[in-house]
Amino acid sequence: MNDVPRSHVLRRKLAPRPSTPPEDAAAEARGPAAALVRSFARAVSAAAPLVAEDGSLHRRRASLAELLDTVDPEAFVALLTIEGQGPGLAVVDQDGFVTIIEAMTVGRLAARPPQARRPTATDAALLGGLLNAALAGLGADDPAAALRIERAVPDHRLLPVLLDDGDYDLVALTATLVAGAVTRPLRAMLALPRHASATTGPSEPPETDTARWSGALESAVMQVPVVLRAELGRVTLPLAEVLGLGIGSTLTFPLSNLEEVRLIALDGQNPATGRLGQTRGMRAVRLTQPPGANAPLPMDPVQPPLASATAMQTVPTAEPG
Repeated sequence: MNDVPRSHVLRRKLAPRPSTPPEDAAAEARGPAAALVRSFARAVSAAAPLVAEDGSLHRRRASLAELLDTVDPEAFVALLTIEGQGPGLAVVDQDGFVTIIEAMTVGRLAARPPQARRPTATDAALLGGLLNAALAGLGADDPAAALRIERAVPDHRLLPVLLDDGDYDLVALTATLVAGAVTRPLRAMLALPRHASATTGPSEPPETDTARWSGALESAVMQVPVVLRAELGRVTLPLAEVLGLGIGSTLTFPLSNLEEVRLIALDGQNPATGRLGQTRGMRAVRLTQPPGANAPLPMDPVQPPLASATAMQTVPTAEPG
C-alpha cells in the first residue's frame, strides 16, 4: 500500500483556518479545557502525520451512572489526577485511538480502518503522552492544564470502584483526523468531578466557659488513635494449599468483594463498610455506609435478680397450743 505523501499534511497544516465566530468563541470559553480543540490538534500533529480538523466542544453535567453509560466498551479509558479531588476520566473512542496509533506507529493511514480491538499497554503509553501534551497546552489560566494521565483502565468494570459517586462535568471533543486523502472521525471526552458548593450555615452563639471546656475535652478525646483493619474477604483453602503459599501466590476473591470491604476495629466491631478504590496512586477504602450503621443493636438492660429467699416475706405459722 502506498504511503500518504507528507506534502498533503504540510499543506493542511499551513493552510489558513477560518476565524471562530464570536458566539462560538464565547461558548468555548466557558468552563475548563476551553482551548481543548486547539491544544489537541497541536498535540496530534506533533505526535503523528495527522491533522485534526472540524473540532468542536460540547459540555454537559452527568452523574456517575450517566458517565459510565457513555463509555464505549472498546474505548481507551484512563484516570486523570486532580489535585485535592477524586479522580477524573479521559476517554478516546475506538475509531479515534486506533487511527492515532496507526499513524504514530506506521506513519500513514490505510484506506480501510483496522479491525476493532482493545487498547494495549503500548497504546496506553503512546496515547497517554499525547493526551498529557494536549492538557499541558491548554494554557496556564485553565484549571484543566494541571491534569495528567495517571494510568489506563483496561477493565472498565472497575470504573464504578475507582471513580467517586457524584456529578461530573463532561467536556466532549469531536474532530476529523486527516492524513492525505484518508479521513476518520474521532470522539474524546474529559470527565471532571464537580466542586462541592460551599454552604454557609447560621451564625453560632458565643461559646461559654462550659462549652469551651467541653469542646477542649472532646477534642482531646478525639485525638486518641484508633486502629481499623480493612477486611476484603475470607477464603477457605485446604491445609495443603495453605502450606504451599509463598511469594507470588494468588488468592482469588469475587469482584463483588471490592464493593463490600469491612472495617474491623480492635474489639472485632464492624463500624463501617466501604468499597476498594484508589486515590493519589494509593489503595483506599471509600465508605459507602456511615460509621455506626453496622453497629450491633444495643442489648436489653439486665433485669434485677429475683428477691432472695431471706428477703422473701415469711408466712407466720401457728404455734402449737
